[in-house]
Amino acid sequence: MFSKQPKKSLFKDNLLKTLLDGLKEVEKVQVETKFNLAQNIENFLKNKGISKSEFAAILGKSPSEISKWLSGKHNFTIDTLMEIAHALKVDITELLKFKPEPLFKTEIKVQRKAKSGDSKEEDSSSFDNYEMLE
Repeated sequence: MFSKQPKKSLFKDNLLKTLLDGLKEVEKVQVETKFNLAQNIENFLKNKGISKSEFAAILGKSPSEISKWLSGKHNFTIDTLMEIAHALKVDITELLKFKPEPLFKTEIKVQRKAKSGDSKEEDSSSFDNYEMLE
């Protein structure tokens, strides 16, 4: 009776892009900063050989709370950042040293179209002579 629709990809249907386009510029930066901060903390843990469970024990937090922090969705307070920096034995400014990276990078692949038999030397700099690949 009902036909099953294939699951739509977030990227193919531009749903994610639509959601991100709906954010103000400052909100986009906030999201990117949270993800970059979480990644930076995780990198410190790896570099220092501290597991997430050990880190939770050092801070007196539950492992699930540490997982939430490292998901990139947590809005850290200054007090929490200071606790993290102290536990990692780094200055708080070290936690915030990262080059903001965009969450999504777009890569477009193109190839030159096959030459038509009747055309003379085609201009290789013209976009009309290329097609996008999937």
